Amino acid sequence: MELDPTFDALNALELRLVQAQQGELEVPAFLDSLLDEQVFVLIDRPLGEGGQWDEQTTPLVLTSESGEPMFAVFSAPEHATPWADQVAGFEHALQVDFAWLLGGIPAQVGIVLNPGFDIGMEMSPDAVSQLKERAAAITRAASAQH
Repeated sequence: MELDPTFDALNALELRLVQAQQGELEVPAFLDSLLDEQVFVLIDRPLGEGGQWDEQTTPLVLTSESGEPMFAVFSAPEHATPWADQVAGFEHALQVDFAWLLGGIPAQVGIVLNPGFDIGMEMSPDAVSQLKERAAAITRAASAQH
């Protein structure tokens, strides 16, 4: 899907993303900060009673140019809206902790942040696995300090 590539940073996460893409912030530092952020995903049904995730809920997963499944993640709801408007069945946005989301992504699935926009990034399944390991190491280090 072609989207308007115009991108206005709407929050601190997006400002850091722009900095990372312009080389003003190291990508590993951006990814570490992403672990503490909330992001938006599109799902195919509203949340159940009390905001519970239904096991039959399906998130929007796209396919990369190389044919890999890519979990679509958005840094602001305004960037998810064009997808919700154009992809039938995925009109429900859900705000989640990125670290929580990362833990639920299967091994052979990548992540695409802000698909269709110039300001975004793709993480291959291998990169997602490495980020999971990094998140686990950060969690272990934080636990050891307390």
